[in-house]
Amino acid sequence: MHNRVVRVLPLLVLLSCGGPQPDTPPAEDARPPGDTLVIAEQTDIGNLMSVVSESEADGAINENLAYPLVDIEFDCSMKKLPSLATDWAWSNDGTVLKMTLRDDITFQDGTKVTARDIEFTYDLVADPLVASPRVSYIERMVPGKHPLVIDDTHIEWHFTEAYDRDTQVAHASALALLPKHKLESADRATLRGHAYSKNPLASGPFKLALYEPNTRIVLEPNENFTGPEEDRAKLDKVIFKIIPEYSTRLIELQNGDVDFMRGITVADADLLRKNNPEVRLVRRGWRSMDYVAWNLNNPMFQDQRVRRALAMSVNIDDIIAKVLTSETGESYARRAVGTITPALCGVHNDDITPLPHDVEKAKALFAEAGWEDHDGDGFLDKDGERFEFTLTTNTGNKRRADVSILLQAHLERVGVKMNIEKQESNTFFENLRQKDYEAALGGWSAGLFVDPATLWHSDVECGPDAAADCKPRKYEFNFTGYNNPRADELMQQGMGTPIPMEAAPVWKEMQQVIYDDQPYLFLWWMDEIVGIHERVEDYEIDVLSALNHLNRWRVPEEKIKYRR
Repeated sequence: MHNRVVRVLPLLVLLSCGGPQPDTPPAEDARPPGDTLVIAEQTDIGNLMSVVSESEADGAINENLAYPLVDIEFDCSMKKLPSLATDWAWSNDGTVLKMTLRDDITFQDGTKVTARDIEFTYDLVADPLVASPRVSYIERMVPGKHPLVIDDTHIEWHFTEAYDRDTQVAHASALALLPKHKLESADRATLRGHAYSKNPLASGPFKLALYEPNTRIVLEPNENFTGPEEDRAKLDKVIFKIIPEYSTRLIELQNGDVDFMRGITVADADLLRKNNPEVRLVRRGWRSMDYVAWNLNNPMFQDQRVRRALAMSVNIDDIIAKVLTSETGESYARRAVGTITPALCGVHNDDITPLPHDVEKAKALFAEAGWEDHDGDGFLDKDGERFEFTLTTNTGNKRRADVSILLQAHLERVGVKMNIEKQESNTFFENLRQKDYEAALGGWSAGLFVDPATLWHSDVECGPDAAADCKPRKYEFNFTGYNNPRADELMQQGMGTPIPMEAAPVWKEMQQVIYDDQPYLFLWWMDEIVGIHERVEDYEIDVLSALNHLNRWRVPEEKIKYRR
């Protein structure tokens, strides 16, 4: 159906998803023969409630369980296609977006998907009790009209101002819709812990048939899917097999125990080409980036000179050559200067010159900020405190494990002691959200529309009496605590400019302002390598998702490995 990622194995225990029991087959299965796709996945489900989900993997599952409001293709910008919304049109001033909806899509329990479910989903985003990290989606929508329900099949999105139409549509359609009839009475203050978060109700071509925590997630065709016949799932099962260790995932791919694996390192891709010709290697494009986030609540990282010195201490090009370049010399990465992907043609700032690797200049900046080796132990110190911090990253990611060690060595050369701590992925992401870390090696799957506020808008907002009139904002993905009034001003200006060509210079200046501040050590954009067994056809592994339109993927009958 739509964009993102997933994981699985055979069958055992079941969690009911509503409607008919998912493990009860129909009396006669008239479907053509399918197959089972076994995916090696690093982490378990975090939260399948779209208004609070955070990981790319959860998003991928959601987007194959939910019928999207608008379908997307991408070529430098989003191309919008009918789905639940059959057509849409803007008012002359660009502040009202009207949509007509299909009337034949149901949740798997038989309840129709209507405009009321869209209204309910976005009401959850707006509710402070929910604390949705996607609150930026509604910031330029008129309260009570995000959307305005006309009737079950007609809605209007009222915006406070016109802005880029791709971004407007994305804000209105990016969330997997939640069923009002199931969640209306839920306690919104504890919504993240609701049972629905790991047991959602499908409206798309797949349903969640089995969930065994930390073991596997199984999707099967939704026999109650009421959408177009051509949108029905072609595979019999998609099994997400939870395998935290990268090396184990790779061995299972090599042995044929799994059919699909994301995040293959460049060195292992070289080996797979030689030894496993049955595994196709597919490059996704510039969707994924790596960074080191500095917690700006920590006094050690509050001086811009220190952050720039840290950046100049690291030889990023050398790390790219070691970790992200093949034995043939082909690079799978490019230096990052921000969080706007280079795939957004004309918006990404190609003119920013990355900070050079310059150890002497780095040491000079550290000294300016008061950090020198006063006690002769080989490490920088200031007021008796050593420049020492812990870098956390998530387990099961070999690339980040390798990069952590290289970063540690580079920083030690300038007198900075960096310790390394690996955390289980969901714990790692939660600690970022809570700002409970010192420095973190993480990554983003970039948005394919421009809305940088989620990551970079100040996480406090002050009124005229700045000393007494400040309140927290709900930008949970701004986990560095970044705050720059000029960046905020440019975000406001860019979002208020509806013509993309006119907004582009504003976005480019904003990227320069943030890069100069270095709230992240911006590392690289990666052309992620995905391995998939050659028997699978009609797959869509692209910049939108590693599992895009999973319902279209199929295996020819003569190549089926797992028969029902």
